[in-house]
Amino acid sequence: MKKLGLWLSAFLILISTSGFAGVMMQGFYWDVPAGGTWWDTMKSKAYELRYMVSGFGINRIWFPPVSKTMNGATSMGYDPYDYYDLGQYNQKGSLETRFGSQAELKSAIALYKSYGVSCTADIVLNHRSGGASEANPKTGGSTWTDFTGVMSAQCKWRWDSFHPNNYCSSDPGVFAGFPDVCFSAGSAYNDMKTWMNWLKVTANAGFDSWRFDYVKGIHSWVVKDMRVATGNPFSVGEYWDANTTTLDSWVSASTAQVFDFALYYTMKDICNNTGGGGYMPNVFDFTKSYAAKNFAAAVTFVGNHDTDEIVSDKMLAYAFILTYKGYPCIFWKDYYTYGLATGGGAGTGWGNGIKQLVWCREKLAAGSPNITVLKSNDGDWIAYQSGGTSASAPGYIVIINDNSSAWKGGAVVTSNSYLKSKTLKAYAWSSTVSGQNYAPANQACDASGNVQVWAAPRGYAVYAPDGL
Repeated sequence: MKKLGLWLSAFLILISTSGFAGVMMQGFYWDVPAGGTWWDTMKSKAYELRYMVSGFGINRIWFPPVSKTMNGATSMGYDPYDYYDLGQYNQKGSLETRFGSQAELKSAIALYKSYGVSCTADIVLNHRSGGASEANPKTGGSTWTDFTGVMSAQCKWRWDSFHPNNYCSSDPGVFAGFPDVCFSAGSAYNDMKTWMNWLKVTANAGFDSWRFDYVKGIHSWVVKDMRVATGNPFSVGEYWDANTTTLDSWVSASTAQVFDFALYYTMKDICNNTGGGGYMPNVFDFTKSYAAKNFAAAVTFVGNHDTDEIVSDKMLAYAFILTYKGYPCIFWKDYYTYGLATGGGAGTGWGNGIKQLVWCREKLAAGSPNITVLKSNDGDWIAYQSGGTSASAPGYIVIINDNSSAWKGGAVVTSNSYLKSKTLKAYAWSSTVSGQNYAPANQACDASGNVQVWAAPRGYAVYAPDGL
């Protein structure tokens, strides 16, 4: 028990000091263009994403599942067939995957890594698809569980590597009727360890970290063991649940990080309630935000390939996740398709958009905000500060206002010594209300830390010393 405690302490130090510094990008969305061009598209954006603004940008990119699937070149990758076919074997109706060839994948990964950007593979462990029919003595019928025909000649599983078998009848969940992989018996447990280590090798792919799909469907110890077997890299699980206690339990058992669905749904309620009826302080509530409860294990997001339900004032949500605790993940479609890189419908140009918020996080808070709440007793607006590390990375004060028509703000008291006795300027701001999308006036912060901060209706502002 003592050794376990020491190990967990070391783990928490690791993820709080390095694993969550910076900004992550989901490098795809559902139904990206087919035709084998996506790896090249991702590669073409590598420099731009690493150096979004003034040398600051992402430090990690998440790739979709890379293996050949049951549906070949039409699939988004979540129905894996031949794990070792990354687009080099002509099977399931195609040579390449939907996204391209193995060579193109390797080239994209290599370029991102040359810029210091970590590359995360999407790992689907729960199920496998596309096997041939075989007699199954356990079910007394036939199941699509014969994978002896894969062209890579790897992971040639039969019925006894799936549920039910002679040793295990089920695990936490099945998905879409696909054969449900068993990790308690059969070949999958060791084969997946070997495959994931194979993915790490540059000659094969070159990944350095993992995103685990549908972890509700597998035991948490499977994720933990796969991490250990591959060197304990950064790993995040898709545990689709808004209960922060449940998320906490899964994190403890798996030793991985988790997407913050609790905060996502909290922000959805605030952003989509365009009449201003949302309750802003909910983002600090431990039951409504996993980042508030356990920031070191929270990967925050505003949309992804499965759920993109914040349809109004999405920049309010980005303003929060990019200046708050946790590890924020930008959605490709928000950045490129919806135009939120520079504000989209919230306006364009300096001061607006995701790029400017990334600059605030990376430049002003050195990529890892240290947050203190300053205002949380008004339903319309909140304010919080990040501590600073130097005069050139002084931290900031953030105000977010969900009122539909009025500017909100007022007096707060900052304890950040780098902000005291300074004129504070809004380096990022936004409003979707007509005529209100302009920078708030500069504000004087006195030697005791007293300062006024203001944000436009349905908007935000990030204040730091003028002249940076």
